[in-house]
Amino acid sequence: MKAIVLEAEWAPRNGARISDADAARQWAFNASQAYRNPSISLQTIADPGAPGPDEVVVQVGACGICGSDVHMIETDEDNYLLLPYHLKAPVVIGHEFAGKVVAVGSNVTEISVGELVAVEEIQWCGRCRECRGGFLNQCRNIEDLGFTINGGFAEYVKVDAKFCWSLTAVAERVGSEEAALEIGALTEPTSVAYEGMFTRAGGFKPGSAVAVFGAGPIGLAATALAAAAGASQVFVAEMLPERRALAEAMGATTTLDPATTDVASTIQELTRGNGVAMAVETTGNFKAVMGTIEEAIGVGGKIAVVGMDARPVEMNLIRQQLKAGSIYGTVGHSGSWDFPNVIALMASGKIQMEKAITRKFPLPEVVSAIDETKGRSNGKILVKPQLF
Repeated sequence: MKAIVLEAEWAPRNGARISDADAARQWAFNASQAYRNPSISLQTIADPGAPGPDEVVVQVGACGICGSDVHMIETDEDNYLLLPYHLKAPVVIGHEFAGKVVAVGSNVTEISVGELVAVEEIQWCGRCRECRGGFLNQCRNIEDLGFTINGGFAEYVKVDAKFCWSLTAVAERVGSEEAALEIGALTEPTSVAYEGMFTRAGGFKPGSAVAVFGAGPIGLAATALAAAAGASQVFVAEMLPERRALAEAMGATTTLDPATTDVASTIQELTRGNGVAMAVETTGNFKAVMGTIEEAIGVGGKIAVVGMDARPVEMNLIRQQLKAGSIYGTVGHSGSWDFPNVIALMASGKIQMEKAITRKFPLPEVVSAIDETKGRSNGKILVKPQLF
């Protein structure tokens, strides 16, 4: 089958903290500390084969391009990847995908051949201390589709059935398998925002104000979720006018250009000095936004740090103390019914993530699609392997 493969050189930086076991298998907890000189290409690789007893084979219908995919091929001055996440190269990339089940294992009873599913990227074990405590995204034995094991920029993926969630209700709403698979591919990024805002940070009271920093796909998902959850005001700070327009379509009541507007002062003014109950960081540029976020939250305000940035940043924590504020670190989308709750919101029309889709590419054009994503002006760009 055809697939997009990332290759990179294993070359841990001086001082990088990598265990002997991870070094032996060239598995990086933080790719930016271990891999350099990346490249991606369309290759012919072996089909995934027949499913094991608890597995299914999924024919990929749509797979989104994530900022993490871009960070896999963007490098610093020493040609190290910018990706501050797990990686084991070479690997088939792509982790935001949905598809049709074409084969099921002998023990699989809840999913049928022909069913449309969205697939969790994070492959949690369910046995380690972290998983048993409910922290599936921090699994001690974690593997990640599209990062450490082969992912969704391919014609087929084999995966344990426990990571699949039915899109039948979405297909019934939109009346089209193709449209349902496109929407279903946004389950993963939307669940990343959901995990940070609701599962980790505990949400906010309806009627509160919420601010989202960044209007990339995760920021757009956070905007839609904030509106659906009853925020009275949804502020979105974003420099690009194209993305501010998308944020308005997703439910933003006020969009702000940080290049021309004092974001924190404007939020405080428009909330009559109350600030926001929740600020959602999705830019992955902490130095640029954390000071503004500290000023924008109100008393009891929560900061959900959803974007990823490996660089250290200064914070004035007395602001959090005086406001009785809270900061929540988050990564991932698994557990706590994140996926099924997001799918239910999509199926009901409470959130319409299809509005975030701006471009679609066939599999051979992934390199061009990722190059276009580097401009950060699009919403969600989808890759459709079956167009090949």
